[in-house]
Amino acid sequence: MDGLSRKVAFISGAGSVGEGGGNGKATAVLLARQGAKVYGTDITLAAAEETQRLIAAEGGTAHAAA
Repeated sequence: MDGLSRKVAFISGAGSVGEGGGNGKATAVLLARQGAKVYGTDITLAAAEETQRLIAAEGGTAHAAA
């Protein structure tokens, strides 16, 4: 399955502060699981970096920015 392996996804609000995850974080992880390279931004850099680490731990490619 080729999925989104040749696609790049830009997600705003890719981080989540507190328990659980928000819509942006869930979208970033889902698209990464389908093979997209994810560029996630969030107003809180640490939150975007946490999403980046989660995606990387699952073998995906992600970059974080604020």
